[in-house]
Amino acid sequence: MPRLRTPLLVAAATLTVFLTGCSGGAPAPTASPSPTASPSPTASPTPTASVDPNAPAGQCADDALSVSISGGDGGAGSIGYDLVFTNEGSASCELRGAPGVSVIDGSGAQLGEPAEQVDDDAPETLTLQSGASVVAPLTAVNIDPDGGPLDDCPVVHGTGYRVFPPHSFTGFVVEASNVPACDSSTVFLKVGPVQAS
Repeated sequence: MPRLRTPLLVAAATLTVFLTGCSGGAPAPTASPSPTASPSPTASPTPTASVDPNAPAGQCADDALSVSISGGDGGAGSIGYDLVFTNEGSASCELRGAPGVSVIDGSGAQLGEPAEQVDDDAPETLTLQSGASVVAPLTAVNIDPDGGPLDDCPVVHGTGYRVFPPHSFTGFVVEASNVPACDSSTVFLKVGPVQAS
């Protein structure tokens, strides 16, 4: 990205939960326009009755997971983050594939397009022991309100991200401030499959 206007740097963030659509297809922190952010505590998600048939046999239960974002390194016109999924349960569980991610406003409405999922054909199934974490790489275009690398990108700012763990129908909201988003059909986020941290 040309200019780094609102990078986010988060160690851990509040999770509140909203139920929305499935993450099967389609990112946070309390951040300011500077590369600093303050962490917040987590809340338990509300589980749903739906189960993705493509989930691994030992899929992590929504109420066993916590989600946070770390990183905020810029380079080559983009900012890189890690979505961190931690098994807070007492038993091991599994995750596989890319999560669903989008920027939201204070009412929970999605701003712009969700992250493009960049997945391989056979993503690895990762086992998380109790207390263990895995990460999914999240890349954001470094949006410049004065004219950045994207042709059609009116810039708006959200209050966080909605994150769906891979194969989950439950959205975790990680609160933030000044999260830039393209208020158009232009894709400005990409997220990859979970990997060892």
